[in-house]
Amino acid sequence: MQALSSTLRSVTASKARQIERQKTRFDEGRLALQHLLDCEPNGIKRLRAILDAYSDLPLMPQTNKSRDNFIGSIEKFLARAVHDPCAPLAGWERRLMGVVQAEKLRYEHATLYTSILEEWRDSTDEPETLVDDSGVEFTDLSQSKEEYRRKWESYVFNAVETDKDAIAAWLQGFFNSTNANIKALDALKAGVARFEKKLKDNQQHFNKTTMDWCIWGLLRSDLLTDDKRAALTAMQQDDDAMCDIMDDLNMRMNTLDRWTWPKEGVAAELRRQVGSKYRIFHDEDLMEALLLRYIGVKWSVQMSKRLTAFAKAHSWLSPLNIVSNNERTRREHYLGPGKDHSSGVQGQRLETYEANFFLTQMLRHEAEVDRGYGDDVEQEDRNRGLQTRKPISELKHSLLQLLNTEVAVAKRFNDEVTILQSDFQFFGPSIAHSTIDAVLTFFGVSRFWTDFFRKVLEVPIYFREDGPKAEIKIRRRGTQMSSPLADVCSELILFCGDHSCWQKTSGLRLYRLHDDFWLWGSEDACIRGWSAMTDFAKVMGLQFNVEKSGSIRVSKKITTPLNSSPPPGDVRWGFLKLSTTGYFTIDYTVVDKHILALIAQLASSKSLFAWIRIWNTYAVNFFTSMLGGGRPSSCFGAQHVAQMQQCFATVHEKVFLGETNVANHLRNEIKRRFPSFSADVLDSFIFFQPLSAAWESSTRSSG
Repeated sequence: MQALSSTLRSVTASKARQIERQKTRFDEGRLALQHLLDCEPNGIKRLRAILDAYSDLPLMPQTNKSRDNFIGSIEKFLARAVHDPCAPLAGWERRLMGVVQAEKLRYEHATLYTSILEEWRDSTDEPETLVDDSGVEFTDLSQSKEEYRRKWESYVFNAVETDKDAIAAWLQGFFNSTNANIKALDALKAGVARFEKKLKDNQQHFNKTTMDWCIWGLLRSDLLTDDKRAALTAMQQDDDAMCDIMDDLNMRMNTLDRWTWPKEGVAAELRRQVGSKYRIFHDEDLMEALLLRYIGVKWSVQMSKRLTAFAKAHSWLSPLNIVSNNERTRREHYLGPGKDHSSGVQGQRLETYEANFFLTQMLRHEAEVDRGYGDDVEQEDRNRGLQTRKPISELKHSLLQLLNTEVAVAKRFNDEVTILQSDFQFFGPSIAHSTIDAVLTFFGVSRFWTDFFRKVLEVPIYFREDGPKAEIKIRRRGTQMSSPLADVCSELILFCGDHSCWQKTSGLRLYRLHDDFWLWGSEDACIRGWSAMTDFAKVMGLQFNVEKSGSIRVSKKITTPLNSSPPPGDVRWGFLKLSTTGYFTIDYTVVDKHILALIAQLASSKSLFAWIRIWNTYAVNFFTSMLGGGRPSSCFGAQHVAQMQQCFATVHEKVFLGETNVANHLRNEIKRRFPSFSADVLDSFIFFQPLSAAWESSTRSSG
């Protein structure tokens, strides 16, 4: 990659020299043409002379394509002008000189363009940036890479022993509270036992089909380094190598009782994820990664199936109120026959919940890949025959739209609705392994598999950045990133919280995206739901993230903070805060922090490309954060559009200090950085292809 970057930079320098030489020749020819214009008194001869001079000028490729047609038109005019003393020679002269002047501007901006490229080429690396939960990119002034590692190590290398008996007793209280519960739980455990037996009896786990979804799943995850990603792709294309790999993996599956991590440990490294926050990944051997991917996917699909069946048997995933026959007949009278209105709004809520917010991290099919962050990746997966669900970014916005709609419905019918939100502090690294053991055992997982899960979790790791003498330490807490096996553990635990909330609130569903959760309904139900989640966190050894917790009560007449049990704080979503009107409004205290970060990053940019990248990133993310991370929606209300316009005007005012807009500021920035460029910078240069194409090429070149 470095060699490619060096080659591209060399090509850039070569093109810059070529343009400079061509511009010098053009300027010489243009000055000669201007001299002819000033010295020749005869109009026809003057036009002929400057036309001949124009024919020899070195033009930019875009202009050169149309030069022959333009010259041909003037030649025809000159042929008539010899016999027509009234021919408008001056008009053609002005037109020809206008073309030359336009070409002069092209060369000047092309030279500026190459100067910008050279500035980028000579600049050092830009400061690291990250995107926070609201989606806005800014320099992290609060937590360095080293601070994150220290915090992570303080969790994962220090075991916390939770009370397994207390966890079992708490689970028994919720899952064995009625005969229906007991029957559904017994069916779940029996299904787990059958699954384990099937795994044990199977002697050929890996074949072409399983290898396909294992490999594509790994390639779509964040686990692999670039080198291992390339190696895995090459292996997939070698049939002989694939046969050997399948034989080895089948042997490993059949001797799983003797499986251990390598004594030399597994490398760990800090990376920036899609959201650009620091995350620590294990750089596992490819064979280990394929084996654990297979086991994790198998368990994920199985537990998703069993837990869904349990929830349906327990009426959790069933509409609370079925529309009666009389009501259905009345609705069909107004809405027309042939439509299924049997479950009404409750059915729509249930369908949305089950499809998008129930066990979000668990896989429902073996050929399903982990949730992605973009539509392009999803389409690529579908082209390969893989199954996908909504990406996380889209789910977050769908949830915000749903919450807005529920608040609007409650206000319309003069009802109150209480909303609370929270998540768990440093959830992945903080889960106690004893909690995982207790929950797995409760759901019927055998001792063989709980021991195996524990061995996988207790991986000996060392940090590659510490060099050859890096200390190897065994993980005593938490789960790995980008691992279906880890998702099984965390989702099983969180499922217990979902179920306890549903039972204690008599049917209120917890809307959850991994460990971030939202709850809305009557005040009394939300208080009981928060109480259930508080008990759940206490018994499982988890803590709430106070900074992301909040609650509010909304009604048609008044919106006030709750005075009782639910968590204090505002209900927030990116730059949005639920206001006393029941609408999400832009919180300028958060916006101002990001404006300061934007100003600091723009000032620290070492090249104009970096400046443009920073501004464009902020501009896009400011808008998406003001929309809760997604697209405009009617449920935000018309006033939200006006708020966004006002907010962006405020950003311009504070960042550019009275300058009218970003274009004028960028012109001044160009003049400051490139004082040799004396011409006015054209709007087309700022807003259209040149700079955007240059930035794309610089990104590719920097590799």
